[in-house]
Amino acid sequence: MQQLGELQKSAGALTQQADVYVINGDTPEDSRRLKQVTGLAIPVLLDPQLTAARAYDMVPRPGEPMGMMSGVAQMGFVIADASGTIRVQRVDVHFGEHAGQILEILRILRTQPASGTPTR
Repeated sequence: MQQLGELQKSAGALTQQADVYVINGDTPEDSRRLKQVTGLAIPVLLDPQLTAARAYDMVPRPGEPMGMMSGVAQMGFVIADASGTIRVQRVDVHFGEHAGQILEILRILRTQPASGTPTR
């Protein structure tokens, strides 16, 4: 929850650079409560079956952080370009605190052609 509050501090700058969404497995009620507590203005997309988490390879595996937990996605972020190509995919439990780094990645990617190879 703290990371979403931290992310909200940079929401304006992020949403000027990209379409930004939070994806989580919460119930609709928990999601509304989360948005109220954190003041999050970024849209929250619910993923109770972890479909998006699996598609973006964000489900923990044994030996990875959170690897012994089931039914949860790892915290982090994915940056896809306008064609849907994943440019950066990163597990980052402190993603909200690293919003400045996400902005820098977006700035760098705008100057590079799409390569089709994600950066981890």
